[in-house]
Amino acid sequence: MGAVVVHSALPPPLAAAADAVLTGERILHVAHGDADPVAAAVAAAEDGRAVALLGPFRSHHVAEALEATAPAGLLLLAPVATWAGVTRSDEPGCDEPADHGGLVRRLVARDTEVARRIAVDVRARGLRAFVVAGSHEYGEQLNSQLRLANLPRVGTSAEADLIVLCGLEDSPELEDVRALTPLPVIAFDGIRWGELGADRHVLFALPFAPIPHIAFDHLVYGAERARHGAQLVADAVHAGADRGSLPGVLRDGFDEHGDPLEPSVWLWRLDASGALRPDRGI
Repeated sequence: MGAVVVHSALPPPLAAAADAVLTGERILHVAHGDADPVAAAVAAAEDGRAVALLGPFRSHHVAEALEATAPAGLLLLAPVATWAGVTRSDEPGCDEPADHGGLVRRLVARDTEVARRIAVDVRARGLRAFVVAGSHEYGEQLNSQLRLANLPRVGTSAEADLIVLCGLEDSPELEDVRALTPLPVIAFDGIRWGELGADRHVLFALPFAPIPHIAFDHLVYGAERARHGAQLVADAVHAGADRGSLPGVLRDGFDEHGDPLEPSVWLWRLDASGALRPDRGI
């Protein structure tokens, strides 16, 4: 087997985690950082030795990077991208989906799956939710995904057992939720921890399983996913996969769209120190 290269377009902690795996497996790693994900994707696509691109970090950058990698037949592994349109074109929020041609593997649950798990959990506990969704693209698509999942919901907070928040930090919908204290809250990722009050029962639905004894942090948990992606590629390469065959080899554990089968979704609670701790898987 000739020289094999894996490129990455990731923040330093994620790139370092991938590098530790790839270096240990004697695979050359070209880390471009996260300043210009599209340029990194172009460089990876044009490198004849490259078998995969790890990253980028953000969903919209993944979609842009795929415009370079997919036509070149290069597999992209997205460690933490959650926008449904990275892999799908048939769900709420997928008005301009990525054109990936089957050459993407997502390593966490997409937003639609997180919404489905919330709905299943609320229904199983016999509760009713009042949805507070921001009047922005993120809020609207999550609200539609909750409707798709048949979340048991009511029209007023007076009828509700809890609030499901589809919001962004510093947005008007946070004031609406603060005004509804003490109703407990399940929030999607998108707001800062503590924005709804330190003494309130708030759970965040996140596509990450806990790492023992480590509070949640996007970069720490993203690094674990980057490490996992790097190991998938390294194992496939050592089994003989090349650029052309790697997408076929990395089908196990993923559906036909490139989403993981049975991905982790956990509810995380804010503790007294302001850290997120795992509550339970859903």
